[in-house]
Amino acid sequence: MVLQILVWMLSGFYFSLFPIQEIRGEHLVRQAHAIGRSDLASALSAVAVNEALDDHFSGSWTLSSMGLARVSGQLVWRIEGEHDGISFRRLVGPGAVMPRLDAEQARSKAREWLRAKSEPVATKWLEQSPVGGEFRGGALPVWKVSFEQPESVSLYLHPWTGELLATRTSRWRLFDFFWMLHIMDFDGRENFNHLLLQAAAFLGFVVAFSGLVFWLLTTRLLRRGNSRVPG
Repeated sequence: MVLQILVWMLSGFYFSLFPIQEIRGEHLVRQAHAIGRSDLASALSAVAVNEALDDHFSGSWTLSSMGLARVSGQLVWRIEGEHDGISFRRLVGPGAVMPRLDAEQARSKAREWLRAKSEPVATKWLEQSPVGGEFRGGALPVWKVSFEQPESVSLYLHPWTGELLATRTSRWRLFDFFWMLHIMDFDGRENFNHLLLQAAAFLGFVVAFSGLVFWLLTTRLLRRGNSRVPG
């Protein structure tokens, strides 16, 4: 129990060292290009978008949302919806749905996202993510592009849009390790409502409370002892 209390204190200290934005690696990547009012005039018509998606999905799809985006200087529509019960995200440019990124395109897109000039050291197509892995809670598959510098960063990209889905750095990995110890979820690293943590937190309270009571009792006894000493 004492060891877990020390872990809570150590992990809490690490959590307080860096702003969460730096832990997430937000300072290492660029922001998405903003769309201006003047861009609306050059946007592809809704009819053309509908025809392109009909061709892409053979006519069977439903729309959830759509918005404009700028990709490598080109104005495109970003579409979200469902096809055969499966959620999708696509970019529609002039005349067609933009194709899925291959490995080289994923590396190029990752270099665009990264503020620093650096070359990828590994590119991986992920169709499954292990329990407790770096990329959790997001739809698969994704492209993972890794760099040695800065901060051993790995960028996770959407395979169809090239959007940045997650940024993982060495600081994030250490944060995630401490988070696992902090919430005592050693598998998924996400559940902090389980019985083990609840029991440990209650025992921690008992230890702290009993220590406070012991301190109060010993302090009173010492005061009484000192008051009986003859002057």
